[in-house]
Amino acid sequence: MTDGDDALRSLLLDHSDHRAVRNVFEALTGQGEAPLPDYVEAMRATDGALAVVATDGAAEVYARWNGSGGRYEHLTIWPPSTIGGGDHADGDRLASILEETDHVRPTPHSETPFEDQQVLSSLSNRIWP
Repeated sequence: MTDGDDALRSLLLDHSDHRAVRNVFEALTGQGEAPLPDYVEAMRATDGALAVVATDGAAEVYARWNGSGGRYEHLTIWPPSTIGGGDHADGDRLASILEETDHVRPTPHSETPFEDQQVLSSLSNRIWP
């Protein structure tokens, strides 16, 4: 198990009082399954400390809860450097986008491109709506 796995497990255990977070933990450990809305709700239940990453062909899709903005956000990165994304007021809209991807999995927010806002700002000229 890697340090990232340990950090993810610890994060989920810290918020295990929430049903969706418990379901995501059980899916991560192979003890159960978590429906997609649970992944979306777990992001909000952890106040954005948990994010998800998925694949969409050659692209990676990252999603998070932005508590200060009161919204979900997703970011799609196509190699080598094209970026797309959007904001969503509700989790159902984000869940419908994630349904079109493969291999949705939880990840600590610190391991996503959202972590460094300066990097995202420097790429703003490459963002495709």
